[in-house]
Amino acid sequence: MPKNQMKRTRSFSKATMQSPTFSLATKLNVTDDIHHNHRPAVIGHRGSLYTALENTSRSFIDAAKAGADGIELDVFLLKCGTLVVFHGTGTDQSPGLLKSYCGIDGSILDYTADEARSLLTFNKHSDQFGCGPDMITDDNHDDHYCYVHTLEEVLLTLRDHPDVKPEFLIKIELKGPGTALPSVELVKKHNMMHRCQFASFNHERIAKVKSVAPDATTGALWADLPSDFLERCLEVQADEVHFRYDTCTQNNVEAAHNAGLRTMAWFRGPKAMGTDAIKYHDVGNEDVNMYKTVLQSGVMSLCANRPAVALEAVLEQVTRCISDDEED
Repeated sequence: MPKNQMKRTRSFSKATMQSPTFSLATKLNVTDDIHHNHRPAVIGHRGSLYTALENTSRSFIDAAKAGADGIELDVFLLKCGTLVVFHGTGTDQSPGLLKSYCGIDGSILDYTADEARSLLTFNKHSDQFGCGPDMITDDNHDDHYCYVHTLEEVLLTLRDHPDVKPEFLIKIELKGPGTALPSVELVKKHNMMHRCQFASFNHERIAKVKSVAPDATTGALWADLPSDFLERCLEVQADEVHFRYDTCTQNNVEAAHNAGLRTMAWFRGPKAMGTDAIKYHDVGNEDVNMYKTVLQSGVMSLCANRPAVALEAVLEQVTRCISDDEED
């Protein structure tokens, strides 16, 4: 082997073998002896995306069967006026890109709902998806048939499916432009306002929801948390603060609760979480320890990619609280 190639190989090996250096518990300012006397809710992020393709009815039903309290989904308003359930890549300013999801250029916004269903196929080997390639097929005779669902289709499925409890929550992230008012109208049409909640990184959208449905539950989503997050949440009359999991510190959660706001920690998509997890020496990639660490902040719910594992963490916390109460 040439010397320069040997040098590159040794350098690469040393870099990839570097040990993780961060503690998530330290970052969140939590310790194992912190106790909170509430039962946190578990929300399936895009459903149960490690057992089925994200944002599909099958993924949502899997989350319900696992025992989750609800699911989160993403919506776009297409040029035909139909709301569809889809995530895609891109920024919050330019979301819904298709390259990583479907292997083609463009955005979901370039299509009608009929076109999205009939023309778009999912790249089963995309690193954006948590489920394996055998869980993704465009054969409509297959159990794992995957296509772009309409929001109305998903609402009716979750309303009528025998494995979904009547109190199962549906958190609708207003991902694309123009989604706020049509989403409220559609939910009202099917008398599901008591089961649906609305959230967005674009806080003007949740303000619009409140303007037409003052009793609706809304959540202000945050990635990088500003110092004035509470004031900005209250300004748009948000009911909940949705912290990215690694900003869900005990102090932030306590401040939100003191301001009368409920709290949720959301976890990033599978690819991003895989990158994040290798930084931490005290937790794995959305394992029980990671969820338990975030729960120690006192947050009221988890929006997790692995709802079944998150439920294990919640059960451990509840069992521990009961045990401690009995000892007292």
